[in-house]
Amino acid sequence: MRNGVTEQRDYNQIANFALVEWSDNIAISDKEPKVYLPIYEQRFSEEELRKMRFWHALPENWQEMKYKDFLLERRRLIAEVVKSAYQKL
Repeated sequence: MRNGVTEQRDYNQIANFALVEWSDNIAISDKEPKVYLPIYEQRFSEEELRKMRFWHALPENWQEMKYKDFLLERRRLIAEVVKSAYQKL
């Protein structure tokens, strides 16, 4: 792969999955997040972005992180989201 991640088990990590609209996914194609993210962030307010980053378990400056560091941090944040959701039950 272009970003240096060649092992299927690495790029198929649950922490790498994201819900993206079909049309957005086509537009993004193989671009790096630091290229496409500023364009898509313009659609939302700062408050909406803050909530999305929490509920989608996105680390601060995730678009700049090395892939393995991103996965490690996102796993931790996914656990926080699960905990928060469980506490709401």
